[in-house]
Amino acid sequence: MEEHISEIYQIVDNQKIEEHITFIRINPIDIALTLRDVFNSLSDLSWIDNFDAEYIKSSFGVRAEATVKYIAENIIRNVDDSITTDSGEYVVSELARKSIVRELDYLDIPLGELIKEQKSGNPGFDFYSESKKQILLYGEAKYSSSRNAYGVAFEQIVRFEQEKRDHADLVDIDRFCSRIALNNVMNGQKGFIAAFASKNIPTSTLINNIKNNIHFKILSRFEELICIAVNL
Repeated sequence: MEEHISEIYQIVDNQKIEEHITFIRINPIDIALTLRDVFNSLSDLSWIDNFDAEYIKSSFGVRAEATVKYIAENIIRNVDDSITTDSGEYVVSELARKSIVRELDYLDIPLGELIKEQKSGNPGFDFYSESKKQILLYGEAKYSSSRNAYGVAFEQIVRFEQEKRDHADLVDIDRFCSRIALNNVMNGQKGFIAAFASKNIPTSTLINNIKNNIHFKILSRFEELICIAVNL
């Protein structure tokens, strides 16, 4: 396939595992630039201006600014060429979110921690999008320094779905997606995004391993599933 390259990262693979299951692989080109780009992306709160009501702008502004301050002071203190467990999950989340918007032309919804009340460590999903078929997609990001993290991502998504955290998150994201997508969730029609750190393994081997994962098989029953490997 043709690679899509920016100065920060490149999409090295974008293929269908099944008709409703997509696999995307991302290769960050420069970790220091990637960390800076992720922080700059999280700090861009221009999306708040899309709301007309001042009370909504104020509410989201307070939530988002608290999160950005926390990330700046505790997660990405000094931009260098190292990735920690905490910063790794932000990198995986944000690159996955941006790649879905760019590659699939899906809805651009701010990262979950920016729009929820608690400033960091929110329970529930990490990020969201909406497909062109108006299916709401719930994303979970996992980072590991030593192994491919798809297993823990799949497992947590399955657990969150069983605990109905997808329903619990609706009150936080209802202003960012369509009414049809929200109603589809209530009717059991929804999708998921598993974003995870990947290591030096051929894509064909990685996909075969993913397809044999028991939690992947559970998630494959839903309307859509996107698997995003980030080479970290």
